[in-house]
Amino acid sequence: MAYAEDSQNKRWVSGLRKTPKLSKQVLIHGLAIVIPLVVIQLLLDAFQNAFLLYMPPIGFALFLLTSYGIQPLIVGVLNIVTLHRLYKCEGWQIGLWLNGFFLLLIFSTINLLIQTMAGVPFSFVLGILELFLLSYPFGYLGQFSNRGCKTSPEQAPAVKQ
Repeated sequence: MAYAEDSQNKRWVSGLRKTPKLSKQVLIHGLAIVIPLVVIQLLLDAFQNAFLLYMPPIGFALFLLTSYGIQPLIVGVLNIVTLHRLYKCEGWQIGLWLNGFFLLLIFSTINLLIQTMAGVPFSFVLGILELFLLSYPFGYLGQFSNRGCKTSPEQAPAVKQ
C-alpha cells in the first residue's frame, strides 16, 4: 500500500494523467500531411497497372521511385514548411527525405492494417475516413518527427523613451 500512496508524488504518474489539449495548429499540420499522402496513394493505386505494364522492369522501377523516392520528398518538404509557418521554427533540417519517409511508413502501415483487417482496397471512401481519423495524430507525428525544432523568439517591440 505504500507504493499506491507514494504514486501520487511520482512525476511520471502525474504526466500520464495529462491529456493533450486540442489545438487548431496541430489539426492544420495533420491535414497538411495526410491530404498529400491520401491523394498520392489514390493516384498511385489508379496508375499502378500503367506503371507495371510499361516495359515491366522499367515500369516497376519507376513505380518504386515514385512511391519511395518522390513521395517522401514531397511529404517531408510539406512537413518542414508547415513547421516553419505554424510554429515559427528556425533553421532547416536536411533530412527532408527521412522525415517524409518516416511519415510515409507510418501511413502505409496503418493502411495495410486497415486493408487487411477490413478486407477492403484503398479507395476514395477509405481515404476520406483516414483524413478524419489520422489528421490529428499525424499533426503530432509531423511536429515531433523533426527532432524538435527550436522556435525563434518573438521580437519585443522597441520601447521609445
